[in-house]
Amino acid sequence: MSSQIDSSRTVYEFAGLANVSGWWLWAALIGSLALIVFLCVQLYRRDVGNLPPSVGRVLILMRLISIAVLVFFFLDIQRRTQREIVRPSEVVVLVDTSQSMALAQDDNVGSISRSQRVARILDKSDLLETLDGEHRVSVYSVGAADEPVLLRSGQLPVADQESAENAAAESGSQERGKAGDLSTMMICGIMALVVCLIASVISLIQGIAQTLSPGGSQSRLGFLFTIIAVSWCLGITLCGTDYSVQSERSFPGLLGMAETEAAESEDEQEPVAGEPQPEAVPQQVVLDWQEAVVASAAQSRIGDAIEGVLATHDPTTLAGLVLLSDGQNNGGRNLSSVLGSLRRTEIPVYPVGLGSSRPPTNVRVVDLDVPKRVYPEDKFAISAVLQATGGGELTFDVQLLDELEVPESDGGKTLPTEVVDAKTVTIPADGTLSGVKFELQPASVGKRHLAIRVIPPAKDQNESDDARDARYEVVARKMRVLTVAGGPTREYRFVRNLLHREASIRLDTWLQTGQQGMSQDADALLDEFPDTAAEMFEYDAVVMFDPDWTKIPAESIDLLDRWLASQAGGLVIVAGPVFHPRWQRLRTDPRVSKIAGFFPVTFSGRGLFSSSGREGGQDSWPLDFTPESRRADFLWVTDDARGSFEVWDRFGGVYDYVGVKSAKPASKVYAYFSDPTTMISDSLPVYLASQFYGAGRVFFQGSGEMWRLRRESDVYFDSYYTKLVRWVSEGRLLRDSNRGVMLVDNNRAMVGDTISVRAVLTDEQFEPLELPEVKAKLLSPNGRIVDVRLTPVQEENKPGTYGGRFIVRETGNYQLLLTLGAGRSEVVLEQNVQVGLPEMELERPKRNDGDLQTLADIGGGSYLKIDPGVDDRQVSNELTENIVPQPQLTILPGTPDPLFTERRNAVILWLIAGILTMEWVIRRLHKLA
Repeated sequence: MSSQIDSSRTVYEFAGLANVSGWWLWAALIGSLALIVFLCVQLYRRDVGNLPPSVGRVLILMRLISIAVLVFFFLDIQRRTQREIVRPSEVVVLVDTSQSMALAQDDNVGSISRSQRVARILDKSDLLETLDGEHRVSVYSVGAADEPVLLRSGQLPVADQESAENAAAESGSQERGKAGDLSTMMICGIMALVVCLIASVISLIQGIAQTLSPGGSQSRLGFLFTIIAVSWCLGITLCGTDYSVQSERSFPGLLGMAETEAAESEDEQEPVAGEPQPEAVPQQVVLDWQEAVVASAAQSRIGDAIEGVLATHDPTTLAGLVLLSDGQNNGGRNLSSVLGSLRRTEIPVYPVGLGSSRPPTNVRVVDLDVPKRVYPEDKFAISAVLQATGGGELTFDVQLLDELEVPESDGGKTLPTEVVDAKTVTIPADGTLSGVKFELQPASVGKRHLAIRVIPPAKDQNESDDARDARYEVVARKMRVLTVAGGPTREYRFVRNLLHREASIRLDTWLQTGQQGMSQDADALLDEFPDTAAEMFEYDAVVMFDPDWTKIPAESIDLLDRWLASQAGGLVIVAGPVFHPRWQRLRTDPRVSKIAGFFPVTFSGRGLFSSSGREGGQDSWPLDFTPESRRADFLWVTDDARGSFEVWDRFGGVYDYVGVKSAKPASKVYAYFSDPTTMISDSLPVYLASQFYGAGRVFFQGSGEMWRLRRESDVYFDSYYTKLVRWVSEGRLLRDSNRGVMLVDNNRAMVGDTISVRAVLTDEQFEPLELPEVKAKLLSPNGRIVDVRLTPVQEENKPGTYGGRFIVRETGNYQLLLTLGAGRSEVVLEQNVQVGLPEMELERPKRNDGDLQTLADIGGGSYLKIDPGVDDRQVSNELTENIVPQPQLTILPGTPDPLFTERRNAVILWLIAGILTMEWVIRRLHKLA
């Protein structure tokens, strides 16, 4: 992830010296060279003894220059374009956005939350600006995701930006220099050659004059030869050096004439394959920190976040990791599992501890469980979960408020005013969760508004969490349920008896293998599937136990499809080993594709139990529940999720399952069959799953073995199936109008969850609605109203079906309203979502000083506790002073410039040829051998 500053520098080196190693080679080389020079000087002094001294010195000088040039040639000077890549120092800031960060920062009444303090540090202090001066700073949020979420991508440090700008300016000046006329070196070289030429002409005239007048002085001629030799060597050296160094330019270009294509190609060089290229520097994003770090995550995966940072950032440039958190790691890897990685990489961690080392005094209503629908004079239970912190025990009153729902002008913020019951409770103030129950017996039919409110002690720090409200409806109509069974299985018989006993349900049943006149516990016995819309559309739910689909005509299958998609029916399919494989073998039957569409899963191509699934298993296997199951009400066989899944953990499991290939993309999986030997493509077989089917819901169960839950308690079995049937039929029961129905995938959610919305809508003529989008209004618990866009569902070829989603970010009751039409024809469709906090985020409200201190110690960092009296400036100063920049410089030597070598050799050749030519001419003029 590290951006880099890429610059180039030209270096010159003598390649010939690379082969000289050891003092004796250096001694032999220097000695040999000294001997050659000595012999050359001695021989030439003897050879020019009869010549004028000036001429002799010129000949000796030219011979020494020849030797020096040859030595220079054998030293083999080369030019390389050396690249310097600077990777700037990095700092990563991890911000905990779990729900525990919504708790108070300290013990003072009215204290801001921990997440608000973090937002203030990032937004108002100079922490990020100061770190930006020397580091590339990236900010991530830490929540329930496996990887941290990038909030602010770092840019180059200010100092490195200036270096990059200077390098760019220098490069630009060099490019402009290329387009100039003549360099200073070339001008000096040309002037030296002009002097050489003038001196040569004068010496020629002088030589002719001496020939005509033999008595002339030869000292003057020797002086001219010296000028010629020196100016020639100097001129060729200067011009040749400029010609060799500027190898990207042609010789005419060096003389200020026409530039060749060499210079143009320089600007168009393509990246060299295999060499690292500079990365684009990501742009810094300015954020609304209050919104970016809102405490909404259901978990705090600090360990996973640290591992993710270590995997995506270079430890050689990572100067420090700043963690803004209360230290409560309750998901993913344990913090102890990342200590080894931190120890190996030696990356210092600087935890900043938010919250108090002792829990603040506070009482809150954590959750509220209210049925969506009840019947007149039918008692029902209201369960609330309370939490108190502060130490010791706290005693306070809890009130139940209930009244008919009335239109509100404040976005639904007003609580009911009528207190119908109250209790005084005493609970431990150690952060543990405690339950309180009320019973209510409604008398009037209609939509009602209910709330649980606590009267907190005087030291309570947060009034906003003292109440929780919900909405429910009192209906008079009984639910109509049809059960269909291929045979009298144990699961079918238990469920049939359960539904028949339920006062709020009218049960019809069709036992496909039943005989005429057989007695069944049901309100009506059928001998075939309903074949008219009038009959079919009376039902709210259909529960099928290993049905024989071949006995259902194609017309009735189409009727079931219409009932599901347009009438918001609820279908439960409990697979079995007898009839489930039969319909899959009907390759050419047109019913097969429609039947397969009902299931939220896909099956193997052969569809035989001999090739997939299990029948008559020898061992039972527990169900492997997914995180989605924790939010599924029908799986809560007790009053809360924790108690329910303790029951499921004790449940011995199931023996068999039907062979499932995979879950469909739009479905939700709640549980898998856990036998690891049944894995297909690294996935366990799906056992419990659901999907929307138009406006309806379909639920799939992999075998009819939930009756085994009765070993734990009959109550658990009854609760599972009763809640399941009511859940799948919710769309039918919540229809506010014949114009359509609106559903949410989960009426109970945790903060941070994404809620999917499905609506099947018609126009005023009851034809499928055809609009590019419709907008629903979402009323959040704080009174804010936002639009939720619902657009046509593309994956379903069903006109009038719309889908959308929204995220719940705070606790309380969310109300979703969709208005169709206007005036007298106006229709309002409504759904409510009750949002609570994850229990694990509330169990430990204290700051975890132990883990945070360990993180600081393991990498050599320091732990900063934000206690009362510590201001934001102190936090910024301590972090910026302790984090030491850690940039990395990488040098790539590059390859020798072949054009430079070619021009260098040409210049050496010209220089030696000129010197030897002049020496020969002088010797001939003075009649030397």
